[in-house]
Amino acid sequence: MHIVLVQMTVKPESLADFERVLLHNARESVAKDPGCLRFDVSQSKDDPLTWVIHEVYDREEAHAAHRQSAHFAAFNDVAATAVVDRRVIKCKGRHIT
Repeated sequence: MHIVLVQMTVKPESLADFERVLLHNARESVAKDPGCLRFDVSQSKDDPLTWVIHEVYDREEAHAAHRQSAHFAAFNDVAATAVVDRRVIKCKGRHIT
């Protein structure tokens, strides 16, 4: 599995637009992107300008294809000016049985 964790901080004046496109991207990803198993969106309780997304794909190529989608492009257009800080961590899924 290919897992992507992203922490982002957004400008206060961009919060509503950012939330709208982020949630749309998450819904469309799970519904339409082959290989997207999960796309969780969380907002910090302490700082509503801080967001964390947790994306799970069955393979790295599925994530690459997601980044070519129209819903990702729409998100990225808004994020380009809304996000002031971003940290991305790419992981391999590990399971203990």
